[in-house]
Amino acid sequence: MKKLVSVLVIALFVVNYLYAQTTETLTNSTIIKMVKAKLSDDLIIDEINSSKVNFNVSADSIKFLSNENVSYQVIQAMKTANGTQTSTAATTTTTVNPILPETKTTTSQQPATVQIKDTLKQTAPKESILTGKEIPTQSAIVQLNDTLKEPAKEQLRSETLPSQKLSKEKIKTESGDNNLIEKSTINVEAVSYVIPMEELMIFFDNEFTSLAGVIQGWDQQIRNSLEKENQIKEIIAQVEKELTDKKNADSKGFTNEIVLLKNKLSECRGNHKQLKTNMFTDGMNIVKEFKNTSNKTDLSINNKFSEVSQIVKKTDPDPSMGEIPKSITISKQKINTDIVNYIAPVTEMLFCYQNEIISLRDIIALWNGKAVAIIERDSELSKQLEPLNKELINLQLNKKKNKKEISALKKQCTNIDKERKQLSQQMVNDSKELSKYLNQICKEVQSSVEERFSDIIENINYSYQNNL
Repeated sequence: MKKLVSVLVIALFVVNYLYAQTTETLTNSTIIKMVKAKLSDDLIIDEINSSKVNFNVSADSIKFLSNENVSYQVIQAMKTANGTQTSTAATTTTTVNPILPETKTTTSQQPATVQIKDTLKQTAPKESILTGKEIPTQSAIVQLNDTLKEPAKEQLRSETLPSQKLSKEKIKTESGDNNLIEKSTINVEAVSYVIPMEELMIFFDNEFTSLAGVIQGWDQQIRNSLEKENQIKEIIAQVEKELTDKKNADSKGFTNEIVLLKNKLSECRGNHKQLKTNMFTDGMNIVKEFKNTSNKTDLSINNKFSEVSQIVKKTDPDPSMGEIPKSITISKQKINTDIVNYIAPVTEMLFCYQNEIISLRDIIALWNGKAVAIIERDSELSKQLEPLNKELINLQLNKKKNKKEISALKKQCTNIDKERKQLSQQMVNDSKELSKYLNQICKEVQSSVEERFSDIIENINYSYQNNL
C-alpha cells in the first residue's frame, strides 16, 4: 500500500511539473531543470516535441548541457525541435542567449548517460558488465563472420544454421530485486573431428568474461576519481562565491578573512590540479595494462588455435563407428556499454570476442555438415551390405550350383566395401584440411584482434590527452 501511495505521489508531481512547463517556451534552462528533477528522457523528449521551444544549440551550449547530465538523445531532440520550429517561422527570428555556468565549474568528462554524483554513491552491480542492458556501442556494427573466408561464407549462406535459443534465468540485483533477463544461447552440434573446435568457442567466452571483469574495475576506479573531482569543484565554487561577495562588500583592502579564503581557494585549486594529474597517471597505467593484455591475448590465441588444430589432425576419424552428435552451448553474454567515456572504447573488444564465437559456431556447422554426410552415407552402405552377406552365406552352402550368383554378390559387396573405404579416407582428409584451415584463420583472427586493440589504445590515449 505504501509503495502504491509513493508511486501516485510521484506521478502527480510529474504531471504538475509538465503542466507548468507548457505555459512557457522551453529553453536550455528548462531542460536542465527537468533533468535535475529526474524526469525520464522519454518524458522530456515528449515535452520538447509538443511545446514551443527556443533552444541554443551552439557548440558551447551543447557542451554545457552534456556537463549538466543532459543525455545525447535529449540534446538531439532539442536540435531537431529547434530546427523544425525555426524553419516554419515565417517572419520571426529568435535569438537565444547561451546558458553559461555561473560560479560552479563542471566536470569536463562524464560517464555516458550516467549521473556521476548519484551513481557513485551506490555499489556497482557485480554483473553490470555481463548482464547489463544490450545497447549499441560507439563503434560501427561488427560483421558476424569477419574471420570466415568468403567461399566458406557463401556456402554458409546457402545452408540452414542452428538458430539461437532463448533461456530465461533470474538475476538478483544489489537492491534485492529479481529481474527476469532473457539470455540467448549460441548452439551448434558437432561430431568426430569437429568436436575439438568447442574449445575455441570456450576460449573466446573466457576472454570475454575476463576482460569484462577488468573493465568493471577500471570503470569503478574512474568513477571514484570523478566523484572526488566533483566534490572539490563544489568546494571551489562555494569559496569563489563567498570570496567574491566579501571583495564586493566594500572598497577597502583585503581583510584577514578574505586572505584566508584566498589561501583556501589556492589550496583547493592545487588539490584539483593534483587530482587531474593522478587521473591522467591512472589512465596511462590503464593503457599500459591494456597493451600487456593485447600481447598476452595474441599469444593465447596462437597457442589455443595450434592446440585445437593438432587435436583435430590426430583424431583419425572413422565413419563406420557412428557417433551421437555432441551439443555445444555457449551463453551469449550481455554487454553493458554504460561505461565512463574515458575507457568506453574497450567494450568494443567484448563485441569482437562475442562475434568470434558466432563465427566459430558457423564454421563448426559447415564442417560438421561434411562429417555427418559421410557418416550417414556409410551407414546406408552398411545396411545395404548386411542382407547381401546373409544371402552370400546361404548360397555358399551349395557353391557349385550357385557359382554365378556367389560371384555376382561378392562383386557387389566388394564395390560397397570399396566405397566405404573411400568415405573413411575422405573423412581423414577432411580432418587434415580443417586442421590447416584453423592455422590459416588463426592468423586472420590475430591480425583482426591486434588491429582492434591498437585502435582502442589510440582512442583511450586521445581521450585522456584531450580531457586531462
